[in-house]
Amino acid sequence: MRMCFLLERGVPPRLNPVIAETCVLLEGRGVQVTALYPEEEVVRLDTLAVAADLYLLKSNTELALSLATAIERLGGRVLNRCSGARLAASKVLSAAALLQAGIATPRSLVAGQPAQVAAELAAGPLILKPHGGHYGRGITVVDSPAALPPADAYPHLVFAQRFLARARTDLKVFGIGDEVFGLRKSFSPDSFLQAGELSPLSPSVEGMARRCGHAFGLDLYGLDFAEDEDGGEYIVDVNSFPGYRGVPDAARRLAEHIMKAAGTR
Repeated sequence: MRMCFLLERGVPPRLNPVIAETCVLLEGRGVQVTALYPEEEVVRLDTLAVAADLYLLKSNTELALSLATAIERLGGRVLNRCSGARLAASKVLSAAALLQAGIATPRSLVAGQPAQVAAELAAGPLILKPHGGHYGRGITVVDSPAALPPADAYPHLVFAQRFLARARTDLKVFGIGDEVFGLRKSFSPDSFLQAGELSPLSPSVEGMARRCGHAFGLDLYGLDFAEDEDGGEYIVDVNSFPGYRGVPDAARRLAEHIMKAAGTR
């Protein structure tokens, strides 16, 4: 059995310890595990072939998504499937998918440049996000037209959501197959490196999480929730194949699910 992880180095370069332990556990089960960093390789598309029994798409860069999609079209098996990973990688597609599935998310807008959403500020502040962003980079909260960033701040498009100023935003939910786990951790530039604290999930949040995983076609996913003062619960971000720091026994759970996805125990 051969498996290949599609990864990105990160800045600074790092290997998620959960993924590292997962690889060790897979190797202990007789799996030949390799890693591919698409941004560091030159791939000949005319000779591209399926070289592994299962590819693990643990990167949301355009190059990784494109390469995984090409492999999938050649008949390769990719986890998560590329269609779901692409939905999660785009803020626009992600918000649309949530709305189409009837899952609560803040009012969302998309436009060609920031100035075009100025009129929407009359109803309250907006949070602007890069449409393919992650780790909180490029996020801006604006409460007046004068505070809108220039057009070159978002060169491709501007994605905006109603800013839930008084909502609690420290709940992260992680899914591994049929299992879901809640963690509490406050946002910071490096919070994705922190474990957080386990938190029980309400039936409504757990139900929303499972519906989201199903709607996106994701086996492995992470969700950011906002909980307002009136009891409203909203999914504000969807991630394909997150880092799982803080999830109990995460590496073992991942290894078991990956083996199941590969058609073996």
